[in-house]
Amino acid sequence: MSKLFFLFPTRKKISLKPRFGGGSEAYLYDLSTGLAERGFEVHIVANFMDKSQNYINCHQVDFSKNILSRNWKYFKVLYRLLDRESIVIIFDQGFGGYIPVFFKYVRRFKLLFHTNNHYPWLETEINPRMYWPLIKTVARNADLVVVGNKLLAENVIKKSNLDPSKIRIIPQLMRDDDPLREKYIDVRRKYRIYNSPLVLFVGRIVPHKGISDIINAAKIVSTQIPNVKFFLVGPRSDEFSIKGENQLSKFYFEMLELRDKLGLEKHLFFTGVVPREEVYSFLRTADVFIFPSYKEGFGTAVLEAMSFGKPIVAYDIPPINENLSNAGILVDRGLFEKLAEAVITLINDPSRARTLGRAALKRFKSNFSLKAVIDKWIKLLEELQRED
Repeated sequence: MSKLFFLFPTRKKISLKPRFGGGSEAYLYDLSTGLAERGFEVHIVANFMDKSQNYINCHQVDFSKNILSRNWKYFKVLYRLLDRESIVIIFDQGFGGYIPVFFKYVRRFKLLFHTNNHYPWLETEINPRMYWPLIKTVARNADLVVVGNKLLAENVIKKSNLDPSKIRIIPQLMRDDDPLREKYIDVRRKYRIYNSPLVLFVGRIVPHKGISDIINAAKIVSTQIPNVKFFLVGPRSDEFSIKGENQLSKFYFEMLELRDKLGLEKHLFFTGVVPREEVYSFLRTADVFIFPSYKEGFGTAVLEAMSFGKPIVAYDIPPINENLSNAGILVDRGLFEKLAEAVITLINDPSRARTLGRAALKRFKSNFSLKAVIDKWIKLLEELQRED
């Protein structure tokens, strides 16, 4: 069996199994442990906060130093670890791609570039003049490029001028056997929700997540369902926190002002960062999950809601519509009135809400569960090995 190496060179320290957010880290943990449990020897090279992990061989590289220092350390670790028996997976971080591309032609191992990141709109998030030439180099030199959905496939092909035959689509997985999912916290009692209908959003409080649309929709819903409660769970800034610290952004205060202006102080609440077990408890408890994001690379929060069998209302954008399909209610982007209408419908029609929730759970198990996705990865890895 080949040795698998996931390369995740981030300047910030990571927690491989985070309790307070960090979508890429959580996905990396799910994917790597899932493959290890199926018999693969799995290694991860990253800037770890804590290297103690079952099943996984963790290799620490401090990427927080200057560019020469961190690349020299990265070079030494890869030189020691990689050989012809390796399958190397550059995970999400294109900036870590040049050195393994060089080693590929020296050690003759198989190289994959795998991403579920926000590449269609990186122009607004990172310097495209630096990043896209790097992505193009990594993608063209990899044996295969693995992406999570059609949206990413189309954009990586377009931006890298890549042969479509080198692209494989394997969706992001989510383990539904995390013991923290069973650690019940009575969020209705803790937050005094009691018997009120609970509408839940999970994610960062940032503009592109449609936060202002949730607030405007909540105003409409509250006029027809006076005891409704909206809870927005997640960091009140752009940054996830390893240790659970709450940071407050200018945008968060603007949204707080909008909420108060609309008189929603008793209807809509921001929790800030909470532990993962509390996120799971919110998901287990919610009556409706709302996710009016304007752009996503994958939409992990929707996957989580699906895994709990929740009825979901979201904007009809790729890849959310690809992942959710007809197992939820999709409305045109920006129409918060339609968003409100869908929420009201689901609260007033519990039978339809249950039907959609069951459909979401069924779709999750068929497409995004541990077994479904790991089976696809094993098939892909066997394909690579046959090419030798």
